[in-house]
Amino acid sequence: MKTSFLKKLSGVTAAVLAAAAFISSAEAQGYINGTISFDGGAVLNAPLGSATSFLSIFGPGSDPNPEVLGGSQTGTYAGVAAGTPAVFPPFTFIPAPGSSFPLWTFISGGQTYSFQADSITFVYQNGIAGFLDIAGTGTASITGGAYYDTPGTWSIVDTGQSSSPVFTFGAATQVSGPPVPEPSALALLVTFGPVIGAFAFRSKAKA
Repeated sequence: MKTSFLKKLSGVTAAVLAAAAFISSAEAQGYINGTISFDGGAVLNAPLGSATSFLSIFGPGSDPNPEVLGGSQTGTYAGVAAGTPAVFPPFTFIPAPGSSFPLWTFISGGQTYSFQADSITFVYQNGIAGFLDIAGTGTASITGGAYYDTPGTWSIVDTGQSSSPVFTFGAATQVSGPPVPEPSALALLVTFGPVIGAFAFRSKAKA
């Protein structure tokens, strides 16, 4: 009976330690946090007051792609160089897309940084003032396995007084770390400690 008890106790302890080791390994990854902005220009399908979609989004001057705005990089994005080109695929904002869509992506330090827009939560248009503001939520990602995909918010602002559908473009993204705290390995052991103790007591009483 004692041998059976020891085997059972060993099995439970090993399971708890394995779970703790798994969580410790997962915690080696981090959550993305910080801000990053981009500037450039955009072609809309109509003037600012009545536009419903982006036909193309390009960079400042003659650059083909929007660029990371210097001074906007904080947190996880702090090491991204100003002027790094990013790709912004065209998209429709009225009506809002029925599913998530790629907002932007760029490569820095051999890693691919991207942001997937999950929703559009705000659209404000004022053709007289020459202003378009779009905002929403989404998920930030960085390849390489060092970071979890992390929820964040995004916004795009277009300004201009021209009747032409070509306007100044600016975009900003903010990511603020883990959505829900995860239990640590120590917390897991504290949680299962009384269970192991109760199991041991009951097993001895039956012996």
